[in-house]
Amino acid sequence: MVTFYNSEGQSSEAQARADAQALGLREKVLCFVHDGQKLLVFDHADVPDAGVQVPAGGVEAGETPAEAAVRELREESGLTLSNPHFLAAYRWEAQTPERFTRQVCYAFAFTAPDDLPHSWIQHADGHRFAFRWADLNRPELDWEMDAALPHLYSFLTKTNRPNRSLAHD
Repeated sequence: MVTFYNSEGQSSEAQARADAQALGLREKVLCFVHDGQKLLVFDHADVPDAGVQVPAGGVEAGETPAEAAVRELREESGLTLSNPHFLAAYRWEAQTPERFTRQVCYAFAFTAPDDLPHSWIQHADGHRFAFRWADLNRPELDWEMDAALPHLYSFLTKTNRPNRSLAHD
């Protein structure tokens, strides 16, 4: 289940951080690297059941969510991008086969550089991530990682970088 924080009064990011601290919830960042039409996604090359994902991971002690997004993107994809744009914060609750999980998620947008390959394998922490580009409108993400996509679409429209394929829906 996904519950978005609203931005009445304080920012949704500040609300989410306060909630995570008060409830002892894990904080996680999601990195949406886009070129306006495509979204960077990956599959675990050795664990097909892990599903289609975007670079993501936990916020470490002393780190802001934006700093965590830059670090996680670098660690999982090898990309060194800066200036993440905050999209949304939400609480994610789910029953996995192993346990019930509840965490606070922060979604960030990154603009892809023009020179990225169409696909590549990245080795990180003993994992092999198979990166590729997916249709921004239908990236087929798992684990409800697509929850913040409407915020990405809104951001692209507001910044005059609309997803050209949105007109076809």
